[in-house]
Amino acid sequence: MILDAEAREESWFGDRVFDVCVVGTGPAGVTLARRLAAKGLSVGLFEAGGEAPDPESQALYEGATAGQPYYPLDATRLRYFGGSSNHWGGWTRPLDEYDFAPKAHNPLSGWPIGKGDLRPYAAEADEILNLPADRQPPDILPKDHATLVPRLFRFSRPVTRFGEKYRAELAASERIRLHFNANLVDLRVNDAASAVTEALFRSYKRNDLFAVRARAYALCLGGLENPRALLNATSQVGKGLGNERDLVGRYFLEHPHAPAGRIVLRQPMTWMIVCSPTPDFMDREKVLNFGVRLGHFDEWNGGDFTGAFAPQPECRTDFDRLLAAEMKGAPTACPAHVGDAFIACEQSLSPDNRVRLTGERDRFGLRRIELDWRLSETDMHTLRTAAMTVGGLLAERDVGRLKVADWLAEGQAPTADQLWGGNHHMGTTRMSADASAGVVDANLKVHSLANLYVGGSSVFATSGHANPTYTIVQLSLRLGDHLAGVVGRG
Repeated sequence: MILDAEAREESWFGDRVFDVCVVGTGPAGVTLARRLAAKGLSVGLFEAGGEAPDPESQALYEGATAGQPYYPLDATRLRYFGGSSNHWGGWTRPLDEYDFAPKAHNPLSGWPIGKGDLRPYAAEADEILNLPADRQPPDILPKDHATLVPRLFRFSRPVTRFGEKYRAELAASERIRLHFNANLVDLRVNDAASAVTEALFRSYKRNDLFAVRARAYALCLGGLENPRALLNATSQVGKGLGNERDLVGRYFLEHPHAPAGRIVLRQPMTWMIVCSPTPDFMDREKVLNFGVRLGHFDEWNGGDFTGAFAPQPECRTDFDRLLAAEMKGAPTACPAHVGDAFIACEQSLSPDNRVRLTGERDRFGLRRIELDWRLSETDMHTLRTAAMTVGGLLAERDVGRLKVADWLAEGQAPTADQLWGGNHHMGTTRMSADASAGVVDANLKVHSLANLYVGGSSVFATSGHANPTYTIVQLSLRLGDHLAGVVGRG
């Protein structure tokens, strides 16, 4: 059932107690709601926007940035049905096995779960995200793989826009009540501050609050708004909910993205090549995970890209002449042999990378946020090592050549057009085995609250280099199974 909170009636919420109140309709929220309904639970699903973009709603995402240049915060996310899946490019891959393990050179790293805990949800995530069958990744390096290994990205095609794909299902559901124009403004707790008793919402055209009661609550608002909601919940707990140790909003993670240079290869490129480091190499070089992408930047950013490049005529120019032309910046005679090297890498953990509240308030009285994003020497070392290692291996094995970007080769600080983020907001309510190191536990429950859960990439303990949507969906399915067991027993 789909309802508009602007037209709400007292009977909608007066005596009703949902099994689970889910806030947010992006990949995490919709996936969780569907899973809970399939398990027989009643779900109140709440979306702050409407069915289409609206400037009035989008303006509530405005905020400030500090540190490394970043996108305007109201442009990096979307605030309507389907959330930021509405501008997702469709890139997917799971985290690697070793992304879950601690690394000595990245203090506090390591997850309280492993890849095996998410593997049972892979097939369903594939279906939800419209993914093709998995396949062996293409590889251009000799297959000893002591340093780098090939990796594969799969692409959601058509891209799953969660509002579009699941609207009819949600409208027909007898267990899910989806409410548009419902803005979460507070979470109320019991006298012991050990459990949430109700969630308070407001719509745009009516000033009165409305309260929603449930046996459990799940925030699925994204990596910036999840911490914002917890930090703004100060009506009973001064520091905000789950923030006893000042960890909510800290350890923000992005995937630094950087053009690494230009490549000339002896063999034509028919598919995007992705190379990542082995665990031994990461330990030895004290770097984090990364993916070096080789191919054609303009094509892989196209809306219909699936990994294969457009066919090109056979090259009749020898390698040395191609290389000389590229070094001079001359137009290439053989597009299939000349292209781009691009790096997306894991970011190191720092409590100073964070979402914090500012003194400015939005129309509902909630304090806006400032995102402070900075790069560490480990991050820069990872980017430089990735570029130089790929360039060295291409030359050593005479597969091709990489002209590394000057700023990387010379160790300079990057400008805004040399490095940017992937619109991947992670880590701000990180998962941890105990409350001293994070905000939620292995089951995504806020450590200090019996019935408040968090979904989405804000719970990532580390980032790896993989785009987060695939893991978000896996974690949401797993959370649905856990809540069904907990609430079902209640």
